[in-house]
Amino acid sequence: MLRRLSLRNFILIHELSLDFQSGFTAITGETGSGKSILLNALGLIRGDRADFSTIGPIDSRATVEAVFESRAEIKEWLSQNSYEIWDDLIIRREISNDGRSRAFINDTPCTLNELRVLAEKLFIIHSQYHTLELKNQDYQRYILDALAGTDAEFQEYLKEYTAFLNRKSDFTKRQNERIEMESKLDYEQFILSEIIPLNLYDTDYSTLQEQLEHQEYQQILTEDLNHLISLSEGPMSNELSMLKARLLRSTEEDQSFDDIRSLLTKIISDLEEIGFLTHKKLTEYASNFIDEEHLLRQVDEFNRILNKHRLQTQEALISLQESLEGRLKEIKDLSEWISAEDKALHALETSLKHTASQLNDHREQAMPSITASIQEGLSMLKLSGSHLRFDIHRSTELNDRGMMDLSILFTANKGMEAIAIQKAASGGELSRVMLLLQQLISTKLHLPSVLFDEIDTGVSGDIAQRMGKLLRTMGEGRQLFAITHLPQVASQASFHLKVYKQDIQGLTQTNVSPLNTEERIQEIARLMSGEEINEGAILNAKKLMGLP
Repeated sequence: MLRRLSLRNFILIHELSLDFQSGFTAITGETGSGKSILLNALGLIRGDRADFSTIGPIDSRATVEAVFESRAEIKEWLSQNSYEIWDDLIIRREISNDGRSRAFINDTPCTLNELRVLAEKLFIIHSQYHTLELKNQDYQRYILDALAGTDAEFQEYLKEYTAFLNRKSDFTKRQNERIEMESKLDYEQFILSEIIPLNLYDTDYSTLQEQLEHQEYQQILTEDLNHLISLSEGPMSNELSMLKARLLRSTEEDQSFDDIRSLLTKIISDLEEIGFLTHKKLTEYASNFIDEEHLLRQVDEFNRILNKHRLQTQEALISLQESLEGRLKEIKDLSEWISAEDKALHALETSLKHTASQLNDHREQAMPSITASIQEGLSMLKLSGSHLRFDIHRSTELNDRGMMDLSILFTANKGMEAIAIQKAASGGELSRVMLLLQQLISTKLHLPSVLFDEIDTGVSGDIAQRMGKLLRTMGEGRQLFAITHLPQVASQASFHLKVYKQDIQGLTQTNVSPLNTEERIQEIARLMSGEEINEGAILNAKKLMGLP
């Protein structure tokens, strides 16, 4: 229940604090007096976005604060969401002309979404414009589930259905990813078919290049070594040996040739040593033989692929191979995931359809009781010849209503076929129907506070009287506010607030005052006769109020 509403610098209200009681409170005032200010203030409390034009003229900040009775359900919510639990629940909104807007629950900052969730447990506001929502299937669904007592069941279904849609959306996204990846698959596999034979992980192509360069160097050296062998083992070596022999015979006793003979001996020995070492080196080269042609083809292929992909190093080419192999694995893993997820989604869809079917069963089972309550209420509001029913068409596909399409059908006259309510009902009939539905909903949902904004639009006379009595009955079980222009409605209230404007120190201000019995008589008389209140209006006002 709303205990107190305090406003400061909000539109034309400079400062105001109103205390409220349980029961039916009527709110009246002249057109343009500012009755909508209370609606705007409560709109902020329920989490509506801030309209900075509502900041008044006396300060740079506007404040709206509401104090509610803190029931067990509210305390549980506060505890679950880590808010302090006080004796009363205090919600405050502050908006500043610098563009800042802040919300508080028990002096702790909160988000607007949290405020909306909490406000749903505290009060509802029903405007005359909500009659337009009767043609909206979502609003019709809300009414149906509220009256059938299946709203909690529907909310659980909707939670699962929303998760299913999100999961299905992700599934479709991943399918598209696979299609895009597979569109490049042939080309990437071709690239891999060229890279894999290079055996990059086990082959060091820089070493192969060095081997080729060393092989070229060996070939040059081999030519030189072969030439050296030809010198060391050729005619010159034989001639030197023959000369040495002749000199030995001819000059055995001539010691002056000793030096020459020694040098010849050394030269011949050195040539033999050169020949030996050269043969040894050539043998070594021969033992280190590599297939130069094969090696050259291997290195050329490596360089060709390296240049083809505009890379500089073997490491870069390995990175490309790993990337391509990773993409192939990703496609494989993605395909396996898609296959498994497709089966899971089918199973989930089957389960959801079963849940939706049960939900519709429960809705239809509640229909006779709902229809009876509606017909009883319509008769009370002088619509006894009318008929209203919920037309449920089950579908084979899931939707956000639970595998069904819904319409509210209405006829105001006996013997006439019921058609969509927005096409069949007049403005006054819509007002009465909406009031009846809201009365049934508020009773079913045990809402503690309900505010009606001119729900009685389009009605008058005896019908207005009946609507007033219905509002009085609703107020017996909860806190009820009704902004009205009808004396028949206002007279049925237990409490009465009057909204009015006044000029104070050159500024127009809106004020709200609770009325005592005499003031109520005057206000209800004004609603009947206008500003010129005569004795007849006073008597009629007392009669409406049940006063002597």
